[in-house]
Amino acid sequence: MNLFSASFPFPLHSVLIWQDGSLLEESYYEPCRREDLHRMFSVTKSFAALSIGGLIAEGKLALSGRIIDYFPEYVPEDPHPYLASMTIGDMLTMRTCHKATTYKINMAENWVRSFFITPPDHRPGTVFKYDTSSAHTLAALVKKLSGKGLLGYLREIFPAELHFSEDASVLTDPFGAELGGSGLLARSSDLLEVGKFLLACLTGTWKADYPSVSADPDGFYERWASYIKRALSCLVPTVHQGKTLDEWQGYGFQFWQVRDGVMMYGMGGQYVVIYPDTRLVVVTTADSQAVQGGTQYILDEIHRVYLALGGREKCASHISLFGASAAAHLPADLPGRYEFAKNPQGFASCEISKDRILLINKGKTYVFPLENENPGSFSSSKDPGYGQELKVWSSVLGGSLYLYVQIFGEYLGSIRMLLTASDGKLTVHMNRIEETVLREFDGFLEGTKIE
Repeated sequence: MNLFSASFPFPLHSVLIWQDGSLLEESYYEPCRREDLHRMFSVTKSFAALSIGGLIAEGKLALSGRIIDYFPEYVPEDPHPYLASMTIGDMLTMRTCHKATTYKINMAENWVRSFFITPPDHRPGTVFKYDTSSAHTLAALVKKLSGKGLLGYLREIFPAELHFSEDASVLTDPFGAELGGSGLLARSSDLLEVGKFLLACLTGTWKADYPSVSADPDGFYERWASYIKRALSCLVPTVHQGKTLDEWQGYGFQFWQVRDGVMMYGMGGQYVVIYPDTRLVVVTTADSQAVQGGTQYILDEIHRVYLALGGREKCASHISLFGASAAAHLPADLPGRYEFAKNPQGFASCEISKDRILLINKGKTYVFPLENENPGSFSSSKDPGYGQELKVWSSVLGGSLYLYVQIFGEYLGSIRMLLTASDGKLTVHMNRIEETVLREFDGFLEGTKIE
């Protein structure tokens, strides 16, 4: 049975659809064959997270543990406070202190060491910012604590019923560390096996589905399954950075939320999408890299299959992501006046109240109202520099304030901002999408509350 449409403007390599014990479809397309190992790119990040969870279940690691304590050989003599405070949990949720993948700045530098010597940009644990060097460093941590690579360790703790190819592997960087963010070479069937195990952990059927571990005398699998269930939940918002409807849904421990499900997500169309409500797992491999927006072609088709197999659509649009207005539900830590640390964008200060946000930049005051009464409604403001109309949409997500600002005048574009406050500090992440104006609204700002 072919449930999945293969008509895409790029090569689709494989599709596997499994539901509640039955393999409904297993298709391979030239040049891919069933026995071929396939590069899975960022699906590797989820494998790194599963390994970290195993070490936590063994008692060798804690989410609150500081990463610098495990790599003293790479830590500067006087580490920056942002680096010093970063935890394993921060890294798993992509809330590091870095604005980008550190080893790409200088690829001649030891890639793991780069994570510790690159100057930080903002407080960790505040804002989701995709950072592949985080997963790369976590994979190095797995090797350090277990003595094995990601697959070597996982093969040791996976249930006996989970059949993972013996010749699957993880590529290494030029310095010998596993590419924990992108290096997995495996078969589509391997991903399906892992997807089925994750589904069992999500739905609480792992004891029945995997008899070899059901006894669990020391409670390891109970702890690991509990970690996995948390890892696959929505822990941090991603709407400020994501570029598609599915990328806006949120993130867990190196797992993406998608419409109505959760996903292992690899560049080019390498997906494992799990839908607990219909006990459905869909695996694809492809090469969509040459097509802009190719990611969404496949995810839309996977979602169509989910609906055809009994799924119920719960998040159909951007608007449905948001709850009550920000004005009525502003986090208690946010209101106040903040002075920003020196920043290349030129912002001096910020004032947050129940009704509005004021941002001061080089003598200009930007006003962002928070008065929208209903989800999806916009308030109006004016850009003081270029005179453009600004339509502001605000909401509270996971304890942070999210602003979507539509630039709506002679110029057309948008600004997305996420503001997070704690302990008298404010972290602002800004993402501007417009060709010409308002260039200062990009990057991170760090502020201190003024009493």
